[in-house]
Amino acid sequence: MLDRLKRLIGNAEGQVTILFALASVPMLISAGAAIDYVRAYNVQTEMQAAVDGAALAAAVAQDLSTKERQTLAISYFKSNFAEAQKIDVTLSVKVTAKSVDASASYSLPMSLMSLAGIKTSEITVNSEVQRMGESWAEVVLVLDYSGSMRDNDKYIRMSMAASDMVTSLSTSIGIDKLKVGLVPFSAMVSTSMPAKYVSQTASGATWTGCTQDRNYPYNTTVDTPKVSDTATQWGYIETSNQTSGTRSCPYYAQKKLTILPLTADVDAVKSQLSVMQPLGHTNISLGAEFGWNLLDPAQPFTEGAAYANKKNHKYLILLTDGMQTTPEWGSGGSRSVANAQANLATLCDGMAKAGITVFSVAYDVTDPAITTLLKKCGGDHYYEPDVSESNITQVFTDITKEIGKQTIRLAR
Repeated sequence: MLDRLKRLIGNAEGQVTILFALASVPMLISAGAAIDYVRAYNVQTEMQAAVDGAALAAAVAQDLSTKERQTLAISYFKSNFAEAQKIDVTLSVKVTAKSVDASASYSLPMSLMSLAGIKTSEITVNSEVQRMGESWAEVVLVLDYSGSMRDNDKYIRMSMAASDMVTSLSTSIGIDKLKVGLVPFSAMVSTSMPAKYVSQTASGATWTGCTQDRNYPYNTTVDTPKVSDTATQWGYIETSNQTSGTRSCPYYAQKKLTILPLTADVDAVKSQLSVMQPLGHTNISLGAEFGWNLLDPAQPFTEGAAYANKKNHKYLILLTDGMQTTPEWGSGGSRSVANAQANLATLCDGMAKAGITVFSVAYDVTDPAITTLLKKCGGDHYYEPDVSESNITQVFTDITKEIGKQTIRLAR
C-alpha cells in the first residue's frame, strides 16, 4: 500500500512539472514580447533621431552639390546611429530644390518573440527638412536701455551678445532671408512714423520724436491709428521726472536710442547695437507694444511680411533688467504701473495668437512680479541669466539655435 502511494505521488509530481512547463511557454513569450518591444522602440527612437539629424545636416549645408549633400547625410547617419556599425541598414536620401527627404528601414531580429514565430520587427523612419533659402525670419530685439543697465556693464554685455546673434543668424539663415529690427526702450521710445498717426502737432509727411503708449485699449494692439481720432494715435508724453530734464526726448537721440524698423542690413543693426547707451526709467510693455508693431505688416511700420506667409517666421526677443516703473493707460482712463503690467500680459497673448514666437529674458531680475510676467510671456522660451558675460552670451546662443531649428525645420 505504501509503495503504491509513493508511485502515485511521484506520478503527480511529474504531471505538475509537465503542466508547469507547458504553462511557462506562453508566460515566457509574453515576457519576451515586452522585452523585444522595448528594444524595438529604443532602436526606432535612436534611428529617427539619426535620420532627422542627417536630413538637417544636408539641408543646412552651403555650396554643396546634390551628391555631396547625400554623402554628408549618410555619413552623419552612420556616425549617430550606433546600430549602423553592427547591422546592414541603408539610408535613402532624396534632395530637391526645396527639401531633403531621408528614410531608413531595418529588420530588427527578435529574441524571445522568435519562439512564437515572429523572427523580425520591421522598423521604418522618415524625415523631411526644408532647405535653406526656403524660409525667412524676422527678428525684433526689444531691449531695455534704462539707467540700471549701466550696472556691471550689462548693456555692453547684452549688445555684444545680441550682435553675435545677428551675425550667426545671417550666416545660418542667409543674409537675404533675414530681417532684424531694434526697439531700445526706457520710459519712452524714439521713432519716426507717418505724421498722420501722431497726436502731436507735426508738419510734413514724417514725424520723428518720442512717445509713450497710446490710449487703452489701443496700447495692447497693433491696430493702425485712425487719422481722425487722436485717441488712437501715438505722441503722448506724461510730464514727469521720467520724461523731463536729462531724460527728455533730445537725449534719446543723443544716446542713439532710436527704433530701427525691420531691415536686411545686418551691419546697420550691429552698428546701432554698438553705440546705444542707457537712459532713464523702465517701460517694458511700451517696448513690447512697438516690437509687435514692427513685426506687424500694417501701418505705421510696413516692413513685416504678411502673417499668411507660412515660409516666414516672426520672433520677438524681450529683455529687461528690472521692474516696470512707468505707468500706462488702462481701463477707466487711468494711468498706473499695474495697468502697464496688465498691458504686457495682453500684448504677449496677442503676439502668441498671431503666431509670433516670444523669447523673454529676465536679465539679473529677481522681482517675482516681473519674472512671473516674463515667464508667462515667453513660456518655454524664458531665460533668467545673471550679470556674468558668459550667461547672457549663452542665452543669445540658445535663442540663435532655437530660431535656426524653427526656421530650417523638420516638415515631418
